[in-house]
Order: sequence, then structure tokens, then C-alpha cells
Amino acid sequence: NQTPLDLGIDIVVHSGTKYLGGHSDMCCGMVACSSEKMDRIMSLARVLGPSLDPRICYLLERSMKTLVLRVTAQTKNAMEVAWFLEHHPDVASVYYPGLEGFDGYEIAKRQMTGFGAMLSFEIKDKNPNRFIEELKIISPAVSLGGVESTLCSPSLTSHAKMSKKERQRIGVTDSLLRLSIGLADAQDLKQDLDNALKKVSHSS
Repeated sequence: NQTPLDLGIDIVVHSGTKYLGGHSDMCCGMVACSSEKMDRIMSLARVLGPSLDPRICYLLERSMKTLVLRVTAQTKNAMEVAWFLEHHPDVASVYYPGLEGFDGYEIAKRQMTGFGAMLSFEIKDKNPNRFIEELKIISPAVSLGGVESTLCSPSLTSHAKMSKKERQRIGVTDSLLRLSIGLADAQDLKQDLDNALKKVSHSS
């Protein structure tokens, strides 16, 4: 969805664990840059020894053959889900670069060919755990970029060690949820979110 080297970035780092792998079954990464910069990186790499074993190489090569198909489908799903959440009465805010009301929309539109499969949103209910427990298709997990759809509460996972004051300063509220969209049918994902939101809303 974006080519940072064309935008003047010197070195691009990809987590192969995410979209390149796409099936949440490997741990690897990659670096892309000019030959000159790569010479310096490879010099250090030879000392550190970050060589992939044959099985991981096979899985990565297998997965990259379907990369464009997966990311295209996941990006399409994410746009549908983001629009759905933006118009849901039990959702306070949606953060997705493909929505026209998003602060970075114009920049994203210039730089990207697609808006990606990651989004975050805030629910009006202040207890995200109840909402997460009601989901049936979307799985609670900190993993992202796979063919499955996963969701987590940053205040309870990635940002849990920060104080509440620090989290609020950077916009990580208790009701903020991060959603990684997978390949399930978009209608099924929307229905799953809708059911969970309604159950939490009616129980409040």
C-alpha cells in the first residue's frame, strides 16, 4: 500500500511476522535499502548471524506469493468495517486513514495506493473487556497482519506499563481498541462487532 523508498526513506524495515508471512506462523524480518547502505548492514548481520532456517524461508516464500491478494482483500474489508464503525451509535471515534474525516486522510491519499487493514476505534462503553468477550469471529490477540481478524486493548497490552496519565496524553484511552482485519467476509465481521456492541450497550 505504500513504497517508502520512493518517498525518500533511506532504509525500510518489514516485520515478516505480519503481512509478509500473513499466517501468524513465523518470526522473521527484512531490510530494504540501497546497495551502499546494505553493505554496512550485511557487515553487521554477518557478525550477529541472523540467518533464517530453511523451513522459515520456505514459509516466507510461500506466503509472499499471495501477499497482493491478501492485502488487497484485507484493505477492502477494513474500509467497509471502518465506515460501519464510524456510523455506529455505540462507537465514539474511529481512526483509519481511509476515512475522509481522519486527520491524515489527504496525506495518506497522496502517498498510498490503499489504506491498509489496521484501524482503531473507541467504544462509548468504558469497559472494553466486556465488549471483547462478546466477539465470536474476531479473536482477542496482540498479533496482527494475519488472515484472521484480531483485536486488543492497548491500555491492557502494549501500553499497560505506562501510567494512565501518560496513556491519556498520547491518546491511548481505556476504551481504545486496535483491530487487525483479516480475510473473513466483511459482512460477518460487521455483524460480529455489531452484536458485541449491542450486548455491551444493553447491559450498561
